[in-house]
Amino acid sequence: MRTFCELTFDNLNEKLVMSLIRAKPRTNIVASEVLVRMPLCKLASVAKGDAKVELMTALGYKDNASLIGYYAGLKRAIKTMLITDLTLAHRIFVNYTTEIDPKFITYSIENYGIKVDKIGFNFPKAAISHINNLISSITYRRIKNIVDESDINKQTQMIIITAAHFKGTWEFPFDLRLTKLTKFQRIDGKVIRIPMMSKNYQFQHVENSDCQAVSMHFGSWRASFTIILPNSQQQLPQLLDKIYNEKAYVHNLVKSMKGRFVKVTFPRFKIKTFVDWTGFVKELGLNSIFNSTSSGLDGIFKNSSKSIALNKIKQKVFIQIDEVGVARFARLDFAGPEEPSQGPMPNFVALPQFTADRPFYFDISLDFETARYQMFTGVYYGPEETPTNVNEFHF
Repeated sequence: MRTFCELTFDNLNEKLVMSLIRAKPRTNIVASEVLVRMPLCKLASVAKGDAKVELMTALGYKDNASLIGYYAGLKRAIKTMLITDLTLAHRIFVNYTTEIDPKFITYSIENYGIKVDKIGFNFPKAAISHINNLISSITYRRIKNIVDESDINKQTQMIIITAAHFKGTWEFPFDLRLTKLTKFQRIDGKVIRIPMMSKNYQFQHVENSDCQAVSMHFGSWRASFTIILPNSQQQLPQLLDKIYNEKAYVHNLVKSMKGRFVKVTFPRFKIKTFVDWTGFVKELGLNSIFNSTSSGLDGIFKNSSKSIALNKIKQKVFIQIDEVGVARFARLDFAGPEEPSQGPMPNFVALPQFTADRPFYFDISLDFETARYQMFTGVYYGPEETPTNVNEFHF
């Protein structure tokens, strides 16, 4: 059950995706707060009055420079992801009119990472067909039917649409020959056997009384995959509550990690999640931008006497994690120097074990010296179907 969360500073970052995870217990989920934040930064840049206050508070910013600065800090890392691992369709669709200020459209991708398109919502069926065909084409048909007849009508003024497919390519791939059918304990106590990949290597690792966690590098610049594993198959709900309620719990856990040789074993998996964020962001306190009579977004128009409001925020995310990913590629020139190779430990050395054989929390992040951006966040409770051999679920 979803609960109301009072508007507080930076609560979009702290609460949005975790609110979704808590609303759908025992469900595999992956979603992106980053891809919701980017278009909201764009709207905040033109917002006024209560809408401006609500947006800046939820986003955690005190000045307009931070709105552009957010994407500026991520731009190179996201562009590197887009080379192989990430396919992204990211749009603000506004009802077609000549009254839209060209400044709202110009440099939107460069400054905010989001494209603004004009579309005729006066013809709902045509608009739905156009948006679905566009998103399907951009994502190579991996993500389809992101909007339907309940989303768009003749009164629709503006919607935000995000579709993302991510298939992570490891910095150093896992050996396919080491993937084995391994026992996985579901949260209900049932034990199944699923393909799990394994690797002995030096990873960032930490353990405490609640959980243990490991972080692994993708080949894409600054990108990492982190698993937080509760100490038993029944403790994930309590761990999720702690992540939701304790400020910066995941960030602090990752900061406490140390490099050590560990035998890491976890499932290869895929998760696809569709979410309508509209109700969630309203519960976080963002209400004015949805008010059709006083949204505070009239700065979108040349003539401030006109009004426009946001109607929907919809997102579909599809991720795939396996032994290799999309491709092997060299780091780009701007990615900085290579990290020193640490090589695997000999097989005869007894290593600490990290075995994700029960439900876990994970994220795919972009890690910098002064900030950590959770590009995708999710939970894995086990496959929706049980494979009968190790080759099933291999992408």
